[in-house]
Amino acid sequence: MIEQHSFCRVCVNGCSILVRIEDGRATKVRADPTNPVYRGYTCFRGRALPELMADPRRQLHSTALQPDGTRRRVGADQAMDEIAERLQGVIETHGPDSVALYTGMAVSKCQPLLTLAHSFADRIGVTRRWSANTLDQPGKQIAHGLHGYWLAPPQAFDEPEVVLWVGINPLMSYMGLPMGSPRRFFKECEKRGTTLIMVDPRRTEAARRSTRHLQPRPGQDVAILACLVRTILIEGLYDREFVESNVDGLDALNAAVAPFTPEVVSLRADLPAEDLLWTARTFAAAKRGYVVAGTGPNMGTARGTVLEYLVLALDTLCGHYLRAGEVVRTPGTLTPGPVFRAQAHPPVAAFGFEPQLRFRGFTDTLAGLPVSAMAEEMLTPGPGQVRALFVLNGNPAATVTDQLQVVEALESLELLVTTDIHLTATARRAHYNLAPRMQLEVPSTKGDFPPSYYANSYLGYSDAYAHYTPALVEPPDGADLIEEWELYYGLAQRLGLQLDLTPARFFVSGPPAPPVANPTQVDMTTKPSTDDLLDLMSRGSRVPLSEVKRHPGGALFPPEEPFVVQPKQEGWAGRLDVGNSLMMRDLAEVLADGDTAQQLAGGYDFRLLCRRMHQLNSALHHPAIDKGRPYNPAFMNPADMAALGLSDGDLVEISSSRATTPAVVVGDDELREGTVSMSHGFGDTPDRDHLVREVGTSANRLLSNDRVYDPYSGQPLMSNVPINVRKLGPVDPRAAARERDGRTAGEP
Repeated sequence: MIEQHSFCRVCVNGCSILVRIEDGRATKVRADPTNPVYRGYTCFRGRALPELMADPRRQLHSTALQPDGTRRRVGADQAMDEIAERLQGVIETHGPDSVALYTGMAVSKCQPLLTLAHSFADRIGVTRRWSANTLDQPGKQIAHGLHGYWLAPPQAFDEPEVVLWVGINPLMSYMGLPMGSPRRFFKECEKRGTTLIMVDPRRTEAARRSTRHLQPRPGQDVAILACLVRTILIEGLYDREFVESNVDGLDALNAAVAPFTPEVVSLRADLPAEDLLWTARTFAAAKRGYVVAGTGPNMGTARGTVLEYLVLALDTLCGHYLRAGEVVRTPGTLTPGPVFRAQAHPPVAAFGFEPQLRFRGFTDTLAGLPVSAMAEEMLTPGPGQVRALFVLNGNPAATVTDQLQVVEALESLELLVTTDIHLTATARRAHYNLAPRMQLEVPSTKGDFPPSYYANSYLGYSDAYAHYTPALVEPPDGADLIEEWELYYGLAQRLGLQLDLTPARFFVSGPPAPPVANPTQVDMTTKPSTDDLLDLMSRGSRVPLSEVKRHPGGALFPPEEPFVVQPKQEGWAGRLDVGNSLMMRDLAEVLADGDTAQQLAGGYDFRLLCRRMHQLNSALHHPAIDKGRPYNPAFMNPADMAALGLSDGDLVEISSSRATTPAVVVGDDELREGTVSMSHGFGDTPDRDHLVREVGTSANRLLSNDRVYDPYSGQPLMSNVPINVRKLGPVDPRAAARERDGRTAGEP
């Protein structure tokens, strides 16, 4: 028995862990108490890695779909031969625009995957590249483009005096606070006297730890933020020196938020006006701080872009950015060290790029192509119809909005390829599912990075940190597994294509960067190892990868000479913009609309809210993690349950204007009355609804793509959705038993 250092890749937090290995198998995971950032912290999801890797449902061989719906086992090399041949046929018949990529949120688990898959797509001319990003918080990137970029870090996690969280639960998502130990962050905030303010319709774990919790009516987040901005402006609480030197659009913003008085917003949001005023004054009075919004308000307004624009405006009005002479604690480790300047890069084009989609006027954006139109692009004949889809670490049948339409679209494809450890709702429909290695079976790196242009104060470390882990164990005996990047390398070899390591434009936005003149090419003759690729990807980094490897448990890597923010360049004219005309127009529409969900609300008594659970989107559904609750409950206020004659564990039918789905109801007194809270990414297709207590509910089935949506990102209303709830009788136990005790139809 040995114990080795590694880090968890279940979620973005990347906790440092110690892995016990016996007879070549991981048998136990525990937190590493010696790590300087995590300090003995990890969650039970990471501690369940041995059980996840030994899951009997894990796919240890690639499979191919047969015409009769069964699946045949196929070697990975043979599968790539067949995929390459079928892909060539699709391109010859329909052209390269008929091929598309879909990237899920777990793509970071295989570091070289994204860049090699996108390089492969570049070489064959793929323009349609969707991702789950436009279903999460795409307004962050688009708003940043419209607002402009400060070319030094935000104050963020560097000893804030005030934190304003809007619809985010950082104790569950690990976003909105620094990566590391959340316990340490809260203790430091308490010691420092940091004021933590939460705005959320639910009293979440983080809300309970906050200094003050505002619990508004759902769907009013834009109005609340506009009211805070108005108060700061009208009372002159903003950083005048910073704004006068670096910001345009103040008059336009002032006029647009003027109608959002505390009295008006108090009525709309069902919040005391005094709470709104206290929040604005407290936030503006602090010298250091940040505001960050989460999935709740982004999904629950269908106006995520203007919401995130107001988030940026709040930070900008209060000057929450590092200035000339201040030290940057996180200049990046496994990336080149940048130069930081106390100056603004002006706004850039945020949408309107090619390709143009065929529906609702959508174009490519800084956040990517609107995935809410993906199914229509597959189903609708004509130039540009997608006939082949490669899925990178995702499960669109369970996670993309309007499940009924998405499943129909996936089943219509001539070629669907996935790489998944389980036969998910998407993988069961894939013509080929290539079984991949899991995280302890592959090497990886993790480090701090220079300030992200994705969003201020959303993700990152407090100090310069890096960690490398080798592969600790080999796959199970007899398994035929690949690393996901090997699929695209193998296809490129078969099609005679040259791949390179130019970073993919996924989750990346910011000031325009010059094209890479001489991208690092991948050896297409002698197959590289993952370690070879990691070495190439970190070439020229501030801290050499070889140095990081000398610290098997991870370490802090402060620069020998501090990275200091440089003064503004002489003659620099760039300024941030808080008065973008499109955003001001959208604010006027919010004022007039009242509630974007209202047009769907006729005849519906409840609002469906999103929430996070310990499972990660559509993954990690395992007894070691779900603790005896494998489904995603429909949480309701006990008073609402009593009015409907419901008890914990009852089966209900939830209906929206789009569809119906069964769910298991559970009481939650943290919720406002009139709301139901559920996690996305659970459940299966309607033919498996009788398994609702075992696989959960597809909340995405209740959502429409083309009725209420953000005009830029296409993100549809995903939370604050009008619904009805009614009690159901028990599911057919015989059908459930047959499905539970036997194999899935066609599963090898």
